[in-house]
Amino acid sequence: MAEKPAKPARRRTRVTKPKVVAMPGSHEPTHAEISERAYFIALEQGNADELGNWLRAERELAAA
Repeated sequence: MAEKPAKPARRRTRVTKPKVVAMPGSHEPTHAEISERAYFIALEQGNADELGNWLRAERELAAA
């Protein structure tokens, strides 16, 4: 069986993410803020939908 020739080395390219500029007066909610709000949503509704509560808390805090 003949050996295959080595592939030429590929150059790695760096992909940069665009920087997100926050609107003045707004901030991204922290993990702790979302966690606390999701906890209180669970207490209010009495349900165990942790992901649903987390997503609702994120939406509410992002809109505030």
